[in-house]
Amino acid sequence: MKQCASFLGKPVQASGYLSDCAGYSCHLFADRAAASAFDEAWKASEVAQKEVTRGAKPDDVSFSKAWDRVQALWPIGVGFSEPFDRKASPLQHSYVVITGRMDERSCDGRGGTDRSPGIHPTNIRAWTPAEGAPATTD
Repeated sequence: MKQCASFLGKPVQASGYLSDCAGYSCHLFADRAAASAFDEAWKASEVAQKEVTRGAKPDDVSFSKAWDRVQALWPIGVGFSEPFDRKASPLQHSYVVITGRMDERSCDGRGGTDRSPGIHPTNIRAWTPAEGAPATTD
């Protein structure tokens, strides 16, 4: 992501950890730990948002800090296509290689709506330890 601008609009292959991928959400993380950290930060921001909705001041519940943490951990968004989602379904919660085209405006899809792409996917496959993928142990 450090060289994001050089990839905008270009064909790419990205490898990483695929979390849930269906419906409104599909994200590629650097690794499983990053996915877990993002999920925890997201849950904390939801709790803070509920407190604000109930009348608490955002500063009182550290809403801003919770949302800043989510933003700092933001993964690569993977765009929607039914054929891609069908192929991705059995690969959820594992290390994968996604082939596609980087979005022309954003490498991560941040700032868009649900399923805003960082990558417009065309293919997905398992990323194997022989290729450098981290070992998957549950």
